[in-house]
Amino acid sequence: MRYRENREQTAELLRMVLPLMSRHAAGFHPLSYAVWYEYVSGTNQPLKSAIDAQTAKGRKLDDNDIQELFDRHVAMRDIESSMRLRAQIQKVVEEVTEATSQANDEVGRYNDGLSVYQDRLQRDASREAIAELVHGLMGDTTKVLGTTGGLQQNLQHSAQEVQRLRSELEAAAGQAQIDPLTGLLNRRGLEQQVSGMHPRGLPTGAMLSVEVRHFNQLIDNYGNVLGDRVLAAVAAQLLSLTTGKGTLPARDRSGYFLLWLPAATPASANAVAERIRSSVASCRIRHGDGGSSVESIEVAIGVADVAEGETLGTALARAADAPRS
Repeated sequence: MRYRENREQTAELLRMVLPLMSRHAAGFHPLSYAVWYEYVSGTNQPLKSAIDAQTAKGRKLDDNDIQELFDRHVAMRDIESSMRLRAQIQKVVEEVTEATSQANDEVGRYNDGLSVYQDRLQRDASREAIAELVHGLMGDTTKVLGTTGGLQQNLQHSAQEVQRLRSELEAAAGQAQIDPLTGLLNRRGLEQQVSGMHPRGLPTGAMLSVEVRHFNQLIDNYGNVLGDRVLAAVAAQLLSLTTGKGTLPARDRSGYFLLWLPAATPASANAVAERIRSSVASCRIRHGDGGSSVESIEVAIGVADVAEGETLGTALARAADAPRS
């Protein structure tokens, strides 16, 4: 877990964050809050240094600045954390392999010793010889039991350590793949999920690129708060309309979304696009205080039909260039 502050500590950080957010031009959205939270908590020194450098001369940070800071110093930190955890898991695996190899060597020497004892017993079965053999055998047995017992303890400890690291790795990977504003996958998350499901190339299907029309103008007219609500509403419609197996919606950037539809035909992909357009257009977004509202949201959707074996990168590029209607 990245954040370890208790309730009282987070309340104090909230009190510090809000005045900082209000001094800048970026919206009061989760992305902005995450950046300033890490700034005031002191847990992300590279982020703090970057913000201090950009604001040293009174410059106000806008949404593009916040997005860049988040991508570079928050999301990227999750990737670096994933790499560190993977390296730690690899180290545990190597230690177990080495311990197992040593135990195998010890067991091999014990087996060889048994053969030697057997030969000596066949040559000399006197009481003195037998007593000496038993004494040596007991010593060797005690030694090999100690080695294998230690291996068992090491394996148990290593299994617990790997489980702990895997849980941290899954958490870090999840944070790096999720868009904090909408809860959808981000582009990186979509790429990782689809590539994981189809490592040898895509099946037939469709990739949709969904753009909120005039999004920048909407921000200018209504402000960032309503803009964020518009994005959240579009995301909710994508989730509600795309429940097929393997279907993945994601937020690409700003007012752009992506939608992967495996097994979709050109006709069914266009039908999904039309349902999205109609559903989004019926949304009404209002300020919580009853003030300004967006009475209609329009989206333009490009549909790229995907051929079997096509790479994900090609499909995404064609979806971005597809004519939008």
